[in-house]
Amino acid sequence: MKNLKSGASYLKDKKGAVAPLFGMMVIPMLAITGAAIDIGQAITAEKNMQNALDSATVAVCGGGTGQQTSEEILRAFLAAELDGTKLSLSPPADPSAPPVAAGDNEIELTDTAFDIATGSMNPKVKTTVPTSILKLIGINEIELNAESSVKCGAKRLELSVVLDVTGSMGSRVGGVKKIDSMKAAATDLLDIFERNMDAGVTKIGMVPFSESVRLPTSLLPQVRQYPSHTYRFRKRNGHWATYNLTDCVTERNGNHRFTEDAPGPGRWINPMYTYNGSCRPSQTLIPMTTDHAQLQTVVDGLQASGGTAGHLGTAWGWYMLSPNWQSVWPVGSQPEAHNEDELIKATIIMTDGDYNTEYCHGVNDSTINCHSPNGTSKAQAEELCTRMKDTGVVVYAIGFGISSGSSQERLLKDCATDDTKWFFPYDGEQLRAAFQTIGKQLSGGQAGKAIVQR
Repeated sequence: MKNLKSGASYLKDKKGAVAPLFGMMVIPMLAITGAAIDIGQAITAEKNMQNALDSATVAVCGGGTGQQTSEEILRAFLAAELDGTKLSLSPPADPSAPPVAAGDNEIELTDTAFDIATGSMNPKVKTTVPTSILKLIGINEIELNAESSVKCGAKRLELSVVLDVTGSMGSRVGGVKKIDSMKAAATDLLDIFERNMDAGVTKIGMVPFSESVRLPTSLLPQVRQYPSHTYRFRKRNGHWATYNLTDCVTERNGNHRFTEDAPGPGRWINPMYTYNGSCRPSQTLIPMTTDHAQLQTVVDGLQASGGTAGHLGTAWGWYMLSPNWQSVWPVGSQPEAHNEDELIKATIIMTDGDYNTEYCHGVNDSTINCHSPNGTSKAQAEELCTRMKDTGVVVYAIGFGISSGSSQERLLKDCATDDTKWFFPYDGEQLRAAFQTIGKQLSGGQAGKAIVQR
């Protein structure tokens, strides 16, 4: 009985069942704990990946350096945003970058095309993150995916570039001709806007000026009227001289001399007459266009000669942007109506010297010795800048090698829209930096808002 009793007591004792039961529960408990750890890490990685992609996609709307493709901008910003997150872009945005850090998870980027027609893109990224504990139940990695959809609220840009091609631009600074430095700087500017020009949202025109402005032959009948192809006047020595009509123009006189009014009766632009019918500059004004190659050809062909009628360059930089002149400019070059929410109108005025040439009757002869009824070139430029800014045009001014504290420096500072929009470079590299800064300011403002959706 004793033994039987002892056996019955043993059968009723449940203490020995705890260890087998715990053993049976260990694996599910580890799986649950492992899932919490591994999934938590995956959620953090996915959040970092999504935030990085959103930020990089928005950056595309900013235009990058202007010489990058949309994919290059996206990859560069994505790589920067992923730094420090244990996630790395593969292949790296910079081919010269060091290998992926140990422990980093490589991200694959796809669908990087930018839709020019809609101003949008829809990039995607994916990666896999290894597990630590879930691998005990056969789950070795977790796949992560993210995508971003951005629509760039781009503003259109109309830009006139007023370039001094006077004789002094043929002098050298640091062994390089000023005009060659200007060509390099203008090329940088065009490169910044090349993609936006291809997309049709940026139009740029060129106004080379020296002692006058030369117009395309097709524009001449629309902006000037003249009684004949010659101009006869009495010179200071008392002798009479007959000068010939040129393809260049000077000021206009009367009540419309400082306005953006379209040319017409009482508002015509004065023609320019010279003794031999030739005039400077040799380069023709180029109406606004989206043709990058055409503008580059103009820049490459710029030559330095003549005096400095800066007010004429200023005036034509304004006329090019004025909606009042729509009937004058050819189709495709016509300026739009002012619209601050959708359109930026800006001009860049670059010069290297004092404004020293003005006219009475559009005749280029130093012996006339008249006092211009419109005032000096500086006074006219100052008035034109003021009125142009009043219409909403953003004015940038660059004084290349202009003396500090000079009257020309004060003129250009007053002409610029604000203190962030005037520059006084003293060598070619500083000039290029000024043009690049302006290009980035304008392209950044042109980018406007970017709306991201997921």
